[in-house]
Amino acid sequence: THGSSTQFAQPVSLSACVTPARGPATMSIPSGLKRFLSCFPARSSSVTGATVSDPDGEDIISGLPDDVLSSIVSLLPINDAARTAALSSRWRDLWASNPLVLDDIDLLLNNPSHVGAVTSTVSHAITAHPGPFRSVKLTCYFSDADESTLHHWIRVLAAKGVTELVLNNIPWAGLDLLPCAILECRSLQRLRISEWRFPDTSGAAAVLRQGVAALPRLRELVLRRSIIQEQDLDRVLASSPKLKNLVFVLSRGAPAQVRLSSRSLWCVVFWQSVVEELAVVAAPLLERIILRTSSSPCGINGKDGSCMRIKISSASVLQALGYLNPNYHELQIGDTVVKVVPDAVVPSVKILALSIQFGVPNKARMMSCFLRCFPNIETMHIQSIPDRGATSKNGNSDFWNEIDSVKCIKESINKVVIHGFRWENCEIEFLKSILEGGNVLQKIYILQDKNVTVSEGAINGTLSLLASLKKKGVIALMILAGQDGIWSYEMASDVSRNDPFDCQS
Repeated sequence: THGSSTQFAQPVSLSACVTPARGPATMSIPSGLKRFLSCFPARSSSVTGATVSDPDGEDIISGLPDDVLSSIVSLLPINDAARTAALSSRWRDLWASNPLVLDDIDLLLNNPSHVGAVTSTVSHAITAHPGPFRSVKLTCYFSDADESTLHHWIRVLAAKGVTELVLNNIPWAGLDLLPCAILECRSLQRLRISEWRFPDTSGAAAVLRQGVAALPRLRELVLRRSIIQEQDLDRVLASSPKLKNLVFVLSRGAPAQVRLSSRSLWCVVFWQSVVEELAVVAAPLLERIILRTSSSPCGINGKDGSCMRIKISSASVLQALGYLNPNYHELQIGDTVVKVVPDAVVPSVKILALSIQFGVPNKARMMSCFLRCFPNIETMHIQSIPDRGATSKNGNSDFWNEIDSVKCIKESINKVVIHGFRWENCEIEFLKSILEGGNVLQKIYILQDKNVTVSEGAINGTLSLLASLKKKGVIALMILAGQDGIWSYEMASDVSRNDPFDCQS
């Protein structure tokens, strides 16, 4: 309901997005085309002078424009697309004339116990197609003895201008080192690798000395469960003058240090990934540092209690940072390590995300320290970390009194989003402090932990209490309650999203 100053919404269940499971591709080419043709009206219709007749007819869509036929081919599984030449003379050259889109999951589903046949089909397809290659996704299940096949694939992809490449490795097959030929894919704009060791880039260093970029078009690099040495990462950054997104997914300890020195880098993401130190050395365009960690981190190299130091030396346009977690993130701005009262600030940050154990006073106190480092925050995201001890239920936390004196709380924060809310007293005390101190606060989003059940009466009572604390002079205040959405590293690094932590849109 809409009121003059406050809006309430009861928690709602977000419907899950369900994608039908993909089964083995067993349809023949004619049946695949019949499915496409079923989208047309049953009656005959004229398309550029040709009649689309019953799907059982002989040559039913040969009159369609080449761009329409090309679209059909691009949507077919690779096996079917390559065989369209058998349909008619109109289709004969369509597959070869289209940029290749190849995802070998179609082949694997069709031949789950014959990986040799899949390898042969992939080799034939990339050799037969003249290029360019738009998007190629391959699953590598090679042993050391088959290493030459992978080398051949990458050399062909490099020669025929692959734009997007995804290489998923099956490490127990025996091969784990990515071929150096990957550095010859000068047309690459997006590279995603999984379960690989990145190759030695000393060759790229020689290219750089000649003033030539090794990966001149690369815009996104995603390393999932992959290992890259520090010097190799430095060289990749230096040899990729258009790199915007650098993403680590489920990576730990290698590299131990990440030094961001890049004139193009816009976003770096550590998704369930940990290093000893992330240092922003020289990144004049860096706007986002995204940190996603589990609620029970095992530390670096599996050692509990180790901290990841985040050093911000040069980031003049940094706008979004988080989730910072005082449990295992140590923040350093310039030469100052933030512990109690910060002596350095980063005024450019507009969106800050924090992970806080509200029921643990010494952890919760770090929140005000972090907030003082960023005086111009406009949007604050808070991830409430559950604490299984008795203190998690306590709400008598006097230290929250200092929150309302923090500059950004009083002068700039207009939106607060709290994730994983469990309606506990310590969380409610925090929101009361924010409401009492926030002079420009306009919106509060309370996103409930999906594993928590709270009565409707208790929720309404809490929302009414919070609404009653609205400060005089605030024209409108919205307090919305719902359930948290699903956040992904693709969302966090998406340049089109204004708020990388927003998982509701």
